[in-house]
Amino acid sequence: MEGKVEDLADAIENLSISPNRIALGTTVLEEVVRQSAARLMNYSADFTLERLAAKLHQEPGEQTARMTTAIFVSAFVFQSALGEQKIIAHLSDEEQISRYALSAHWRKILEINYWPVFGIARELLAIIPIITVSYVMERIAQSIPMLTKLGAVSYHDLTGRMFQTLITDRKFLATFYTLPQSACLLAELAVNRLKVDWSDKATIGKLRVADFACGTGALLSAVQRSICRRHRRAGYDDHDLHSIIMERVLIGLDIMPAGTHLTCSILSSCHPSIPYGECQIHTMPYGITESGTHIGSLDFLTSEFSYSLFASGETLTGTKTDDTNGYAITIKDNSCDIVIMNPPFTRPTGHEGTIKVDTPVQSFAGLGKEEVDQRAMSDKLKKSNPEFGHGNAGLASNFMDLGHRKLKEGGILALVLPFAAVQGRAWGNARKMLDDHYDDIHIVSIATSGGTDRAFSADTGMAEVLVVATKRQSLTKSVYYTNLRSRPKSFLEASEEAKKVPKEVRPGSILEAGFIGVLSDNLIRSAQGIPQGKLILPRLAQEHLIPIVAIGDVAQRGLYSLDINGKPPRGAFRKRSLEKDEIPEYPSLWNHDANRERMMVVNPDSCCDVNTGYERKAADDWNRTASRLHWNADFRLNSQSLVMCITPEKCIGGRAWSNVIVYDDRHEAVLALWSNSTLGLLMHWWEGTRQQQGRSRGVSLQYPTILSWTQEHLPLNN
Repeated sequence: MEGKVEDLADAIENLSISPNRIALGTTVLEEVVRQSAARLMNYSADFTLERLAAKLHQEPGEQTARMTTAIFVSAFVFQSALGEQKIIAHLSDEEQISRYALSAHWRKILEINYWPVFGIARELLAIIPIITVSYVMERIAQSIPMLTKLGAVSYHDLTGRMFQTLITDRKFLATFYTLPQSACLLAELAVNRLKVDWSDKATIGKLRVADFACGTGALLSAVQRSICRRHRRAGYDDHDLHSIIMERVLIGLDIMPAGTHLTCSILSSCHPSIPYGECQIHTMPYGITESGTHIGSLDFLTSEFSYSLFASGETLTGTKTDDTNGYAITIKDNSCDIVIMNPPFTRPTGHEGTIKVDTPVQSFAGLGKEEVDQRAMSDKLKKSNPEFGHGNAGLASNFMDLGHRKLKEGGILALVLPFAAVQGRAWGNARKMLDDHYDDIHIVSIATSGGTDRAFSADTGMAEVLVVATKRQSLTKSVYYTNLRSRPKSFLEASEEAKKVPKEVRPGSILEAGFIGVLSDNLIRSAQGIPQGKLILPRLAQEHLIPIVAIGDVAQRGLYSLDINGKPPRGAFRKRSLEKDEIPEYPSLWNHDANRERMMVVNPDSCCDVNTGYERKAADDWNRTASRLHWNADFRLNSQSLVMCITPEKCIGGRAWSNVIVYDDRHEAVLALWSNSTLGLLMHWWEGTRQQQGRSRGVSLQYPTILSWTQEHLPLNN
């Protein structure tokens, strides 16, 4: 490592909190949450757990009990910090195990404010039976002296790190989160772009940093640390900055009460001894309520006004309303300096909740919403006039719309997005909008061989990218790409990585991003050259020109799988497995079996039975689309052999194999041969969406445009 004195200070600071102390504190936290949750379940009826689950927007069970007690522990720690500073009086041990005394004590705290921390905690407390409260709170109270001794109520940022470490255990609290190290990297990349006098407290106080899907607060916490560190480097004490940041700078919205509670607790723990007034962490309504239909933070796509279930905010012009929705809040368009988010894309809601089978509107199927709610919420989203947003890209693209509208000119958009965002067809609108309205676009990906190590979040099971861009139109349209060899393993590594100037500067636009996640420059040049009719190989002194023709000129795609066996009237068939020695009326190649796909000729594996009343549609679909040539729609690079295969007779495709209908039967075998050649395989990998390790997923609707082959083998002119 090389750097200035400031870099050395950064390194020391990143290592200043003892990992052993964090580990010990996390162990204490986990043990008290585990034991308290067990007591809660043992001494509560099922309907109590169901009410707690409804309040937290989760499913009843152990995870809900753990999240409930984690919120109580967090409130106790924060309450202890307030008591240490004489902001409120301490409770005696006897009072702490009384629901009445504890509720009254938290009500006094709410009169000061701290709604995101104590509002939901008090509501959960009211649900638990009186006799159960004493058993649960007694165990929690026993842990506070140990946590205080470790410094949880006074030591800089320790509580936040403890809770973030606890949250990191996906199996323990069942939360969706951004890894703290990844959050540090993204926050540093974003804050580095701010043109701010970090010595001027008033100027810092004018900043607005928003996370409209804040989850458990990892990204906002990382931004908070980044701002405070720069203020310290300028020679000032960031203790004086804490209340300003909490009251004015950081805006966090989420639909999950547990998320906003933990977010506020973690942000407050940066300086737990410093009191502050109104903060801007809000729980957003979701679904049909007395005030109308709400879609969480996305309400702000159609209005600058919405509701907050808890808290108010001076900058958000929060005012108490008379209805049950809490506070009215306003977030103006073009008002934010940074919008930083890990928007929901791993699930339709991005949060805990079950998704019903055959739900009509998958994007809003979480949190047990009924069909009428889902449709109303979907209709409201459609009225937002999306520019980035696209239904097949999921809600993440709609959150990009929200970020774009709230950012001021020159503001910074910082996002964690699925790998498909830089390649997938459904994300075309988002890439076009970035290309039209943003400059200095920096994309960070991970090029590694692990199954989940290409993600910046936890448990996504798919590759992700970091996207940082400045909102301004520019003729240069600079695009930077950084392909990491591994995910940052520490705050120090993340901080140092953010300081590096990207080496791969490629003029042009984000519309050309096939080399994301690829380390070999030679491989990139070879793959880029083939569609241009150039064969560029290592160790060769010159390029070789090769004739190329697009697949759309000689073939077209058949039916998408849901158009075959989707719910009528969309699909005319019902798919089932073939019986032994059966000769099906409508054969289909539906599934993958790598062992039987070692030769280019593959037998059908399924039968499509016709739905009653759809005989004419079935016959028409067969006559239009049945073929012998099939394309691998979900190619697993590390186990499968074929990009295309041929069936002995015509059949319908399926989920794993899509029909390819050639305009000239003479091209059928040649096309299969080319696709399974080295160059054909390379093109399939290059043009496919490499979101999951070992897979290259092509979008079947886009299939006619993504492959090429040599013209000299095709008698196109004869």
